[in-house]
Formats: sequence, C-alpha cells, structure tokens
Amino acid sequence: MSKEIELKQKKSIPFPDKKYKTILADPPWTYENVKTGGSLKSGSAQKYPTMTLKEICNLEVPKISAKKSVLFLWATVPLIREGLTVMEKWGYEYKTFITWRKIMSLGMGYWFRGQVEINLLGIRGKVKAFRSQKPNFIQCKVGKHSQKPEKFFQLIEPIITKFDLNPKIELFAREKRENWEAWGLEVPTTEQRRLQRELSITIEDAEKVYSDIIELAKKKVEE
Repeated sequence: MSKEIELKQKKSIPFPDKKYKTILADPPWTYENVKTGGSLKSGSAQKYPTMTLKEICNLEVPKISAKKSVLFLWATVPLIREGLTVMEKWGYEYKTFITWRKIMSLGMGYWFRGQVEINLLGIRGKVKAFRSQKPNFIQCKVGKHSQKPEKFFQLIEPIITKFDLNPKIELFAREKRENWEAWGLEVPTTEQRRLQRELSITIEDAEKVYSDIIELAKKKVEE
C-alpha cells in the first residue's frame, strides 16, 4: 500500500462522537528539508505518511474537546512554532512544556544534535494549575521510530486522574493504551488485539498473522 493511499485513509478516519477532557496528540509533522522528511525519499516521510501544517490545523479536534480540557501536543524542537500554531487553532492556550531527553541517541540536526523532544501543554477553559512537584523533564532510551516513552505516561496519568480530566484520547496513536481511547491509522483492529492476547505476540506479528489469515481465506474462496 502506498503512503499516499495510507494518508488518504488516515484523513478519512472519523473522530469519535464524544468530548474528551484530555487529548494527547503526536502529529506526523512535515519538514521542509528533504533530509528530515520533506520528501518520500528520506526522513520521517519514509517512516510514515506525514501531514502539512494546514492539514493538522484543520483537524476537527475542537469538536471532540470538552469545554474544560487539556492538550498534550508532541512537537520536535525545529517545529515548536508550528506546534504552538496548531495548539491555538485547536482552541488551546499554551501553558508550559515537558522535555524528553533521549539517552543513548546521537540525534540529528544542522545547528546542534537534537537529543530532546518537546510536549507542549495547553488548556481550554478554566483548568486549575497542576502545581505538580514532579519536574517537567524525563530521560530514557528511544524505542521504535516516533514511539513515546512509558515515563511520559507515568508523569501525566496521575495528574489526569487527580484533576478529573477523564475521558482521555490519544490521536495518531500506534496502539491502544489501557484506559485511553485511541485514534489513528496504526491503531490495531479489534481482531489484531485479540490475536495478540491469545498468542502473546507483538502487535506487528499479530498484524502479519491477521493478514496471512485474510490472504488464506481469499485463496480458499478462489478455489
């Protein structure tokens, strides 16, 4: 399947008909430089279908945002300005950010090697300040491409519970996390999750098994 078709499918996935008090988003940012994702030949666009700033801004996130809600928005350092633009377009007011330092990773970049990623926090409506005693900094190893660390969830989930900021949804999710709703092309189907549980395998293996089953069924029909 081509990345162009994948992107069209992603755009066509409807948002749930529901309001959320917490929205976590990890948009597939487009970089202008070809070496960092500006073409399908290299960078992030080689890993997954990217979206333009306008396309991300036009997502109907305000329709699923509760009047009193928070937004955790991932943005790479070169695209912080774009991240703030998206936050404003989605109806949120910027407050602070969380820094993830990626250890055991050289990073990329033209000015300095980028070894950190930023999560921008914005609010909508009258959300009380967290006054958390936890630092806005985590550090841990990098997982799969664009995968976010468990330590991040360990930082924000107790706060979400304490301030009654459920329900919560992750946009552009790669898997469905317990007690979260998930939206995105990479979210495994119900059948894939069932296979994963029953066979105790990874999501990737479950997807392959599921694809093999479908292909086998097609051959049986053709016979």
